[in-house]
Amino acid sequence: MSKADEVVAAALEKPLREGYPILTEEHPFFGKLRRFMADKSHWLGTATDLLAEMNDTVTPPNTVTKLLNKYWYRLKNRDGIMVRFRRTNRRRIIEIFNLRQP
Repeated sequence: MSKADEVVAAALEKPLREGYPILTEEHPFFGKLRRFMADKSHWLGTATDLLAEMNDTVTPPNTVTKLLNKYWYRLKNRDGIMVRFRRTNRRRIIEIFNLRQP
């Protein structure tokens, strides 16, 4: 953790989260998502559904949603994976398109 992160954590009175993946575009979830979407052109479901289909038992569903919301444009530009969200009364639906899949 950088010195700036330590200062921010101290100012916010939050404990340091050593050992936890930082929510960046380098998060391990994105590698799993790229491999998952390699042979698909479209996927639709909730974050929990996505994790179940990817066999990811480590990443929490709320982290998936945060990561996709924050880095959707980099996924689209770098990997050709477009992400859209839809909301129903009780669920947030994630729609993922692989723009590079024929």
